[in-house]
Amino acid sequence: MMYHNVALARQPIVDNSLSTFGYELLYRRDVRANNADVYDQVGATAQVITACLLDLGLHNIVGTGKAFVNFPRGYLVNPSGVPLPKDHTVIEVLEDAGFDAVLLASLRRWHNAGFKIALDDFVFEPKLAPFVEIAEYIKLDMLALGKEAFHQQVEALRPYNVKIIAEKIETWEDYHFAKLLEVDYYQGYFFEKPQALSKKASNVNQMTLLQLMASLMKANDMSIAELENIVSQDIGLVHKLLKYLNSPLMGLVASVDSLRLAIMLIGTEQLKSITNLLLMSEMTADREVLQAQVLLRAKHAELFAQSQQYANQERYFLAGMLSMIDVCVGVDLEDILSELPLPLEFTGAILERSGRVGYTLDLIEAYEKNRPIKSEEDMKTLAQTYAEAVKWVEGFRAAV
Repeated sequence: MMYHNVALARQPIVDNSLSTFGYELLYRRDVRANNADVYDQVGATAQVITACLLDLGLHNIVGTGKAFVNFPRGYLVNPSGVPLPKDHTVIEVLEDAGFDAVLLASLRRWHNAGFKIALDDFVFEPKLAPFVEIAEYIKLDMLALGKEAFHQQVEALRPYNVKIIAEKIETWEDYHFAKLLEVDYYQGYFFEKPQALSKKASNVNQMTLLQLMASLMKANDMSIAELENIVSQDIGLVHKLLKYLNSPLMGLVASVDSLRLAIMLIGTEQLKSITNLLLMSEMTADREVLQAQVLLRAKHAELFAQSQQYANQERYFLAGMLSMIDVCVGVDLEDILSELPLPLEFTGAILERSGRVGYTLDLIEAYEKNRPIKSEEDMKTLAQTYAEAVKWVEGFRAAV
């Protein structure tokens, strides 16, 4: 199976007019889970971010609001960063992160990079003042603190330029008490319980990710063509990168009809962050047979285009891959392609088999399924290019 179901939950954070300011995004093992049930905090954070950026779409989850994401210590001290949009992301530092000099230096790096910091389930002490000074938000747990201690914490934090979020607000009395103290935002069951969201998502081969990460780490002068060669080995990775590019938060104004252009638009540093993210989320599956079929069709289409001396030959490899993506993701092909930043004529070529790209896909599929092919010349060329494509796929699989 080349796809799986991803899930996360979101809980709104509201302002004093009860308008939604943002959402805290919470890990869920599946859509039926009522709590986080986290065994690996770093992996859970990676899966939440992956679901946001590459599967569900951050804009579909938070709109134009803020995404509050829990970051454990292991993620905060990781220098590779995350490919989240800074204007829409708030990094929540968990209460057990260990407030020491190492964490403080790491948070300053995140802050200097443009991210907003929130201290979650925080209990203020004077020695923690340096952490408060770089934070934008402080989240105080009404349920854990109790009203008296909550009041004391609010007063202790007033000298600092931070916004206070009252969380675990479960009754009208809790809300009224926090409102009298003039806190800035509220979160809790009184407003809404966490809402689970789920969607089918493509798997990514772990060996491809390891190859890609090794290449990205090895040299700064890695060519786009070399990166394209690695990324093109896995349709799940291609799908995720195209979805990432098509997010409204990315602000992409151009359409993409080749993998090379997609990699250039993402950039090597961002590609490194995405690869690291996918590796940490451990989203892999056993799908070697289907992977070989996808690669074979993609390479066959590319080689046929080369034999005909068609222009823009890199389009044909991508078209071959995407023509089978519905099998990989388990969603209708038209629905999947509508989520990707593809030119209309390119989408039409895949769906309606129009133009040279569509004609090539028709021939490739007819050859695969042993259907009649009118032109003897086409049949001869298809046989030759198919044999070359099989050899290429076998070479790739032997290499990994």
